[in-house]
Amino acid sequence: MDRFAEIARKLRADLHTCPEPAFEEKRTKERILRFLREETLLEVTDCGCWIWAKWTGEDDRPASRLALRADFDAVTGADGRPGHYCGHDGHAALLCGLAGYISESRPKRSVYLIFQPAEEIGEGARLCRKLLKEEKIPEIYGLHNIPGFPKGTVLVRQGTFACASTGLELKWTGESSHAAYPENGRNPAGAVAELVVWTRERLQLPHKGILLCTVIGAEMGSSAYGVSAGDAVLRLTVRGENPEEFERFLADIREKAEKLAAGEGLQLAVREIERFPATVNGTYGSERVVRAAALSGRQVQVLSEPMRWSEDFGYYLQEAEGAFFGIGDGEDYPQLHTQQYSFPDEIIPDALALFAAIAES
Repeated sequence: MDRFAEIARKLRADLHTCPEPAFEEKRTKERILRFLREETLLEVTDCGCWIWAKWTGEDDRPASRLALRADFDAVTGADGRPGHYCGHDGHAALLCGLAGYISESRPKRSVYLIFQPAEEIGEGARLCRKLLKEEKIPEIYGLHNIPGFPKGTVLVRQGTFACASTGLELKWTGESSHAAYPENGRNPAGAVAELVVWTRERLQLPHKGILLCTVIGAEMGSSAYGVSAGDAVLRLTVRGENPEEFERFLADIREKAEKLAAGEGLQLAVREIERFPATVNGTYGSERVVRAAALSGRQVQVLSEPMRWSEDFGYYLQEAEGAFFGIGDGEDYPQLHTQQYSFPDEIIPDALALFAAIAES
């Protein structure tokens, strides 16, 4: 296993030098594709912007098939440049290392490896999940490296592991006027302010688990102090642990915004941006991860609440059994999506051993 961990480490270093944003991962995909074809015995399928590879075991019955997934896109930073600030270079390198290991260990079951683009915008898994139906794969597993937890510890949770989320862009269009005669126009300031206050009050009502609404930004009017604003844009991010409550909250926000727009004589356009489903682990999948951790000698920590961030792996779990889990980066490790973050190579042996145990158990 040490040899394949070293292969993954070297490949990660290579992938780290070419961070590419969602659906632009050309060099990244080509590097992964070359490795799989030249260094493994798996059957490799190039699907354009993504890749899947199959080890065909002696037992190729659909009921025994299993998939493992890695993402390979980069985060676009505040400076507009892509960077591997989330560790997807490590995820992809790990799965490549596993492909090499499987080629030698030759598990009895058939194992599929999915290399996916565009996780950061919530689109990659929605595209790739069709493989589960086409190949009749009943189980899928994936992992994420997570700072703030003991290094190498396996993080599991039944139920919601990562929250559902979506960006909301609410655009009000009214009519500007002279600032001395605001009654001659339709200024959206009151509607924007009232909606922000309403969301805070709405969140004080009883609800199940995590439910958040964060103001991301707002634009209204101009620097011309003699002109009353005639349009506004409010940007929110909504997150929720419970899928049904999340959807209900989104519907309530839309309804409230529409009522405010009608009352002020404004036009309203609402747009969802980067929607992610909740990533909900079933009992069977979670327990399988725990068993694999025991087989590989890894420590397990059961999470008391979900991660607040989102992960498009939830789309796969809408199609198949399985689980999404974490590997701790270290308690004091830099946080994800910051320029100080880089995937910790020290956790590669832990993650690789766990993936191997899942594939072989």
